[in-house]
Amino acid sequence: MASRLAGKVALITGAASGIGRATARLFAVEGASVGILDKNGPGLREIEQEVRRGGHQALAIELDLAATEQIEGVIEQAVARLGKLDVLVNNAATYVAQDFFEMTKDQWQKVLDVNLTAYFLGARSAARHMRAAGGSIVNIASVHHLISEPRSGAYAASKGGVAQLTRNLAIEFAAYGIAVNSISPGFIRTAMSVVDGVDETTTENFRRLYIDSRRIPLGRAGQPEEIAAAALFLATRECGYLTGADLIVDGGLTITL
Repeated sequence: MASRLAGKVALITGAASGIGRATARLFAVEGASVGILDKNGPGLREIEQEVRRGGHQALAIELDLAATEQIEGVIEQAVARLGKLDVLVNNAATYVAQDFFEMTKDQWQKVLDVNLTAYFLGARSAARHMRAAGGSIVNIASVHHLISEPRSGAYAASKGGVAQLTRNLAIEFAAYGIAVNSISPGFIRTAMSVVDGVDETTTENFRRLYIDSRRIPLGRAGQPEEIAAAALFLATRECGYLTGADLIVDGGLTITL
């Protein structure tokens, strides 16, 4: 079977760990040249070397997505070095566990900058390079735009913005053959699931609330590779009639509400 992304070039933000790292690894195995962006330099170099050892092309660029003024220039640099752009995966995110009374404006703004403004700027820059031949933009949203919990207000607001941004970009970019879709993960075992030093998916409270109660019908937290597989499906555009959709990958969590 032919590689599903053979000859394609993909950029992935937040690629040093978690979902981004799993996506970079999978896309490379499926034949893509991958541009990987993250502020975590050591983690970024690890995945770059791993991809190259597998015989695939990788370009690592260190970038803090909170520095929104740098995003478009970095994407221009990446495309110039990789030759073209077929796929963008907006994945990088940050989380501040804070109630609204205690949250500072700077904390709020950083979450919005990384989780939403960076997605807009990245998508716009990528689309400029995709207009001639089409492409795919995949935004990583979250079930937090459908459900939420205390102390996650900034994150939930940003992910709600991502879901709506996806729909609007899908409308505006459709004329250029650019599909824009989002993925809303549920509880996934990544660094993002670690709150105050504890991986919430491993706690007794999580098991009681979500596993033993079968609120997550599949009975477990998800793995980054399972979100990467969803991103691959959207990136390949195997369903050419799909745009503006939000693919919920949550083990059934949101259907039990």
